[in-house]
Amino acid sequence: MDTNNNNDTNKGRPRWFGPALIALVLLLVAVAGWTIRNLTTPDEAQAPTSPAAPATSAASTQGAAETAAPASGEDFAWDCQAQLNQDAVSVADEAPEVLDWVAAGYSVVPSSPEFGGCERRDSGLRVGYAHSEAGSLMAAATYAMSLDPSVSEAAAKDLEVAIAEGTNRDRLEEKAQRIRDGLEEGDDGLAASTTTLIGYSQDFYSDEAASYQLIYNLPSGNGLSQKIAGQIDLVWEDGDWKLDPASGTSMMTGDRHQGQPYVEWGPK
Repeated sequence: MDTNNNNDTNKGRPRWFGPALIALVLLLVAVAGWTIRNLTTPDEAQAPTSPAAPATSAASTQGAAETAAPASGEDFAWDCQAQLNQDAVSVADEAPEVLDWVAAGYSVVPSSPEFGGCERRDSGLRVGYAHSEAGSLMAAATYAMSLDPSVSEAAAKDLEVAIAEGTNRDRLEEKAQRIRDGLEEGDDGLAASTTTLIGYSQDFYSDEAASYQLIYNLPSGNGLSQKIAGQIDLVWEDGDWKLDPASGTSMMTGDRHQGQPYVEWGPK
């Protein structure tokens, strides 16, 4: 599996970074003013922070995992996915083992020969995930930090393979095009380079959709740190996990972590 550093693809990148990076930076500004807001443009109503489907208990999630195994002979988007581990094992209470955390933008993302992403795009984005809970979690953590269609024409092509089809994807594509053309200024995500993934909580999982809260540690200006929760939803579409965007201007939403329990998981 290719674990080459992708830093070269991010030099001179526009100021519209991956969805989690936007969430964390905007939230940092909001917390400084004691105001939490969703990731939307000023002229659009705020996107809901709750997942598209109701959260389930860990017990019910684990029970669903036992019946959510994909059928054999599944038509995957990428040939390499057939070699991944498709076992229906719950990650609601125990994180999958990740041997490699590889550079992606200003942070790192998980890479696993068992769960994906097994296909590396020209932009550096990794796609091709196991049709399992572990595969969906790997996709969530990767897309949250490295899916950025405004960075280049190569990255723009990732929209079709990594974002669910629909009007929200169309609008995100238009926004990314305007930023690449210099017609719209994106959000400055430089402060997000200090964020670190430290864990997650699973809201729900089925063989067709999944939702996670990704927990990040974000240093603050006073030498302390705060925890940020990024909400990311996914759907299984055309043989791979794809991000289900929160709106036509935001891929995911962010909020200050309120102390809920989470599974520890991240680069060491």
